[in-house]
Amino acid sequence: MASMSSLVRAASGLAASQNGLYVTGHNLSNANTPGYVRQQSMQQESQYLTVGYRGKDILTVGLGVDVVQIRQIRDSFLDQNYRNEVGRFGYYQVQSQTIEEIEAILGEIHGESISQSITDLWDALHELSKNPGGQETRGIFVQSAVTFINKANHIADQLEKYQMNLNTQIQDQVKEINQLTEQIQVFNDKIAYFEASGDHANDLRDERNMALDRLAQLIDIQYHEDKVGRVNIMAEGHTLLSGSYRAQIKLEQATPQSPFVKPLWADTDTDVFDMSKPVGAYYQNDIGELKGLLYARGNEKANYTYFEDKNKYNQIQQQQIPRVQAQFDYLVHQIVTLINDALAPTKTDGTLDLDQAPYDLDGKQEGVELFKRKNHDRYGNDSKEIKEDPNRPDTLYSAGNLMVNPAILENYNKLALNKTKGNFSDNTLIENMIKDWESPGLLIDPNTPNTQVSIGEYYANMIGEIGGMGVEAIQHLKNQQTMVKQVEGQRNSISSVSLDEEMSNMLKYQHAYNASARVISVLDTMIDTIVNRLGIVGR
Repeated sequence: MASMSSLVRAASGLAASQNGLYVTGHNLSNANTPGYVRQQSMQQESQYLTVGYRGKDILTVGLGVDVVQIRQIRDSFLDQNYRNEVGRFGYYQVQSQTIEEIEAILGEIHGESISQSITDLWDALHELSKNPGGQETRGIFVQSAVTFINKANHIADQLEKYQMNLNTQIQDQVKEINQLTEQIQVFNDKIAYFEASGDHANDLRDERNMALDRLAQLIDIQYHEDKVGRVNIMAEGHTLLSGSYRAQIKLEQATPQSPFVKPLWADTDTDVFDMSKPVGAYYQNDIGELKGLLYARGNEKANYTYFEDKNKYNQIQQQQIPRVQAQFDYLVHQIVTLINDALAPTKTDGTLDLDQAPYDLDGKQEGVELFKRKNHDRYGNDSKEIKEDPNRPDTLYSAGNLMVNPAILENYNKLALNKTKGNFSDNTLIENMIKDWESPGLLIDPNTPNTQVSIGEYYANMIGEIGGMGVEAIQHLKNQQTMVKQVEGQRNSISSVSLDEEMSNMLKYQHAYNASARVISVLDTMIDTIVNRLGIVGR
């Protein structure tokens, strides 16, 4: 009996060493597999066998070794920490990229900036004041206006296109979140099934953890694993996955007649994100690429009317592109209306003010505006001004909806600049425009109506504000990159495969296997000798 139990001990050593070699080989094979977490064969001594007594002492001998578990070497705390940090990284990565794109569109990093177009228009206005009746100075001024409007329209168009690009990214990310949630649910079911029968589902856990890592980068999640191995997830305070239940995120129009979409929970028909709430590091809610995209894109295209309305402006203040659209369009609108109102002044009843209207080179007071809306003249068929209506964007003197009046482009004589009929050297009107341009007449912020600046000061402040937003976003991004790398390094130091360590384990298990095999060989010789001797004695 002792010999047979000895064989059992040695055989258990062989099996344990073989299992260790299998696990080591699996680790080595997956050393470069993304998301793979190294595994370890956990062994413990087997039960004991009573072989006799010595007085009151019981003599026992162990029956070898048992493999109790093949476990993953990972730290759940580091996993949670990594997912929190990578979520913030995703948010600020979007914010930083958006500011960088805005600066590129405005031309303040590379290319011709809008500030150069404004400066050229300003210089042309000064030159025009020296010779109001000259065709050359008039031509330079009109062409400077063309360049300015083309640049302003281009910037407005590019900002809107970038908004649409972000809108597409939002759609893609909502689809990805739904797909990841479905994948995690499938992994949950497989893991629970295999582990309920005593099997190990470590490789499935690796895939599930990779899906959780990506999901955490897209949206703020909290999760826990239940007793059967399923992961239950909350996203933005809403149940995303719980057992067999899986929530879906759907998309619908962000605002009436808007080309943009917003995410809603399909089960409750409520917004996934409350865009009216402030977001940032102070509020601990600056997490997830999807939220970053929504705050970068905003829910609608903004124009100068948002800047002139404090309540509307405060609603978009944290939305990067709408905020810049409102600020930029306010500047364009101020320049355009400053010049137009001087060339074609309007009375309170909406008709041309002939007492204030200047004369053109043909001696006419026609009230021809320099900057025209694409689909509306300044005055309608009833000779009354077609006023701007915030509810009708096509009536606004807004970037993207502007052009230089074709009548003036075809005939510079129609540019009315003289307060006195026939006095072509009269520059009174132009000097008044220059004075208004230099005067502090623009709001720097709707929330501080008493603080007003000139056109040049306003643009400098606007660019400085955008630059400040960029610096802040980049600083947050760099901090998060450092945090993510630090936590990822800690995770990898624990969970990644070390070739040196695995080679050492391979040699260890190989020697153990050989030793167990040697024990069996010795026992086999002993048993053979005993059997043969018994056979000889028997004969």
